[in-house]
Amino acid sequence: MTVTIKPCTVDEIERNPHFPALAREYASEAAIHGLPAPVEKLAAYRLIEASGCFQGYGAFLDDDELIGFVALLLPVIPHYGVAIAVSESFFVAAAHRKSGAGIKLLRAAERQARQAGSPGLLVSAPYGGRLARVLPHLGYRETNRVFFKEMADA
Repeated sequence: MTVTIKPCTVDEIERNPHFPALAREYASEAAIHGLPAPVEKLAAYRLIEASGCFQGYGAFLDDDELIGFVALLLPVIPHYGVAIAVSESFFVAAAHRKSGAGIKLLRAAERQARQAGSPGLLVSAPYGGRLARVLPHLGYRETNRVFFKEMADA
């Protein structure tokens, strides 16, 4: 079985027959207590894509089964005045995590970040998760921690 990484539009990801199951698995694994359940706002992704600040990549098994994805945002951050690449969503199905798909997706995101002129790539990882343990071995360093406080009255 071969894993292939391909640039994908939002529509290509959405139309893939394997996307609904992958999105459900991602939503259950990436949920943050106190935030609403993840629901893909594909129209918002399309707007960002139309602005030129989005690039998606899909990981495909045997060229058609979507097993992972990375959504890369490339906005110009006012604080720095340059495009900073950020992996907004990054996921590989648990059954395929030893396939190399995650590293291949990450490398595709890094190439896109370089091409966009970004000085680096920001990748968030669930606290204590496997990705947080792997990233330092791939040249990433922890720079910040994100804290969350639930607004009970919101």
